[in-house]
Amino acid sequence: MDFIAEIVMEMLGTAIVEGGVDAASDHRRPKWQRVLILTMLALLFTAVVAVLFLVGIAAFGDIPLVSLFLLALGGVWVFLGIRKFRKILRTFPRK
Repeated sequence: MDFIAEIVMEMLGTAIVEGGVDAASDHRRPKWQRVLILTMLALLFTAVVAVLFLVGIAAFGDIPLVSLFLLALGGVWVFLGIRKFRKILRTFPRK
């Protein structure tokens, strides 16, 4: 049963994130809807990266190598997330 729940949650998470990125950059959607979707994705991304950084900082005393890996991974995700966020923002019209 746990296996089925894990598969369903993974599929839902993938659909929400990938579908959200596509929906946020779709020109046919109203601007308020795209901003709302983009805000929700940014909050989700911030929460995941914050947990990654907190675990990396908390584990620094016990297992420093893993901690450095987690902090580096978080830094890469922040960099890639900002690039994706800017790419989506370019789809919004300039007024």
